[in-house]
Amino acid sequence: MPYYNYHCNIKKKIKECKHPQMFIVTNYKYISPCLIVQTDDSYYPIREYRWQEYFDIATNLGIKIEDKRNYDKQN
Repeated sequence: MPYYNYHCNIKKKIKECKHPQMFIVTNYKYISPCLIVQTDDSYYPIREYRWQEYFDIATNLGIKIEDKRNYDKQN
């Protein structure tokens, strides 16, 4: 069975994507809180203990991470 490195593939897709986006939500598919990475073709949920890696990538690429947790509470 081949090995699928989830985070390595997401990081590669972020770098290849024209307009990657990242945002934090209260809950997404049983992950709470969750960082969502949006590329051209998909959404990828990231658990909180891996966030720092993605914050570093966002900083290096100039991606602004939106915190939508307050938005979730208002609606």
